[in-house]
Amino acid sequence: MARGIGRALARAVQKKGPGEDLAIEGPSLANARRRQLFRYLCLNPCARVGDIVRVLSMSQATVRWHEWDLLENGYVQMEGTRVFPAGLIDPNDAGLFACLAATGRAAVLAATNAVPGASYQEVAEQVGLTRQSVSKIAQELSQFGLVSLVEDGRYRRLSPTDRLAQKREANRRRAAAFGDMVLRRLADDGLSPELLRRDESTLLLRFGVGPRRVVLDLPVNPYVTAWQSPL
Repeated sequence: MARGIGRALARAVQKKGPGEDLAIEGPSLANARRRQLFRYLCLNPCARVGDIVRVLSMSQATVRWHEWDLLENGYVQMEGTRVFPAGLIDPNDAGLFACLAATGRAAVLAATNAVPGASYQEVAEQVGLTRQSVSKIAQELSQFGLVSLVEDGRYRRLSPTDRLAQKREANRRRAAAFGDMVLRRLADDGLSPELLRRDESTLLLRFGVGPRRVVLDLPVNPYVTAWQSPL
């Protein structure tokens, strides 16, 4: 990465925390905390407020305020209580992402992909849950077609499916259009965006007002990041 965009820029992208606010009122992504929340929702669509509060070290009121601003300005949309970046995922998949955001679901799916055919007990030991909890989660994941359940004598085993891989491929055009939308919105807000790098997983942008500019790397592959990748 350092070769492609320069070492100083790579270090800036890898920094933890929200960065700095831009000296302009109005544009949603001029606010550092809002950028941080938007990025997190790109990684984890339909993330629960409690998890956002914990991971981003924001109060619940702050999260709700920034979600409202992003919603009002068209950066996110809401289906019931589920909030996700507008245009990044198929809205019909909101339930799937809400499932993955629930406690233990992503961990069980990741363990199943790591060791196909593992028994419920083996998965439970790996992720730190009870066998009963894994059984319940497995049923939920199975309903979304993310795992298959196999009877093996007195054992019940979990195997991954290619459902998410299929959805990821089908979502490529949508993700590309999402990136174009973000660039247009930033330009419309007078933030003069520069596209630094674009691939199937990330949109790397620099934008701002005058000499003050920030770098934002937006993940655009949530069918992988929602269950595999940390913040």
